[in-house]
Amino acid sequence: MKAVLRQRLQLMREGVHGRKVIVIINGKGGVGKSSLSAALAAALAKTGLLVLLIEIDEQGNHCEDLGTTGTELADDGKAQAAALLEGKPLTPTGEARPNLFVVPGGSALQDVIEELYCQRRVAAASDDPEDRLAWMGMYAAAIEAVRHSYDVVILDVAPGSEPLQLQALVAGDMALVPTRSDPSSRKGLRTVARRFALAMQLNPMLRLLGVVVFATASAATKVQQKIRGQLTKDLDGAAGVMEQTIRHVEAAAVACRTHGQVPQELATHPDLEPALRRSMTALAGDYRSLTLEVLQAKAALDQADANRKVRA
Repeated sequence: MKAVLRQRLQLMREGVHGRKVIVIINGKGGVGKSSLSAALAAALAKTGLLVLLIEIDEQGNHCEDLGTTGTELADDGKAQAAALLEGKPLTPTGEARPNLFVVPGGSALQDVIEELYCQRRVAAASDDPEDRLAWMGMYAAAIEAVRHSYDVVILDVAPGSEPLQLQALVAGDMALVPTRSDPSSRKGLRTVARRFALAMQLNPMLRLLGVVVFATASAATKVQQKIRGQLTKDLDGAAGVMEQTIRHVEAAAVACRTHGQVPQELATHPDLEPALRRSMTALAGDYRSLTLEVLQAKAALDQADANRKVRA
């Protein structure tokens, strides 16, 4: 694993390690993380990009988000656990949508979490600084072996597990943080910031792509401006707050999980009642606009990387 991480660092220094891996992360649950991951992955796949969606979460919500519950694509995290614990290739269970390949989460990841805690305890006793950090690179090593097969890799990481979040941040190139405006969600954002700093010791290329605000009233402009100001202060200028917010409509959220479709797909469902169709159409528009903004933010990071390479 250390050899893989060293090689990865060398590729970063040479400027040939392109940005592909987006980490969807927050220190608090219930902020829209799984919904964002599924909707963004489906939207990017729809553009023709080859997308790998890895759910690093023992809850396994993506099976409901993408309608794969009870199919061969839903393996309760077994393929992912085998890759991390047995050294097998990180192989998708299948294609949930055209161009969208999935590695589901589930209860099998509990064994992975236990192993990570053990690895961390052993590493803490080492006299070698490299060994004290290397345990955080297990997912990075597994993903490095397959990232060439995809245009985008999205990691949806559990909110409550520090070892899993550190793993995801070390493996990622960019982080996207969904949050709400309440104090608890903002506290979760600050938790991510601390873990971000630790992960950068192994992954200096890691950057914050932006923060996505969930569950605000679409017409409450002054409220949104205040929220953006608070979050910008929390971030201390590390990255911007995305202009596009994601509204919350409980009926739409329930319908998406019930049908196993993301809002962009369900908005065209013929059997939706008019009020729900209007809400779903508006929510689908939020996600389409956000996807474009995410691609623009990524392009800006890519350009900054290219400029640094030229100056070097």
